Amino acid sequence: YKEQILDLLEPGSMGLQVREDINRGVYVERLSEPTVSTLAEAFQLLWRGLQNRHIGATHVNERSSRSHAVFTLSVERAQTAAGVTSMRVACVHLVDLAGSERQQGASVDGAAGASPA
Repeated sequence: YKEQILDLLEPGSMGLQVREDINRGVYVERLSEPTVSTLAEAFQLLWRGLQNRHIGATHVNERSSRSHAVFTLSVERAQTAAGVTSMRVACVHLVDLAGSERQQGASVDGAAGASPA
């Protein structure tokens, strides 16, 4: 929001930086990565992040997002066979881009911390 990277699960976080590492690839430094054990826990985190998004009303859309958001779900499964443990990992990235209404004529009015519909 406003060219700042924020952790929607830690609303007080400011000034987060995008970094690149040979092992991790591209990542956001100091971004929270909570571990969950159930689908319900994952949905609770998703909902908590959505509540911290910046939204605003326009003539086109009453609840237009003012910021991009990325929710990444990594699923890990460990399996042991014949004394050897193997790990499978899958990642799903849900990306919501900020409202694409044209600024001109949409009367964009941003609001911070408003909860989604």
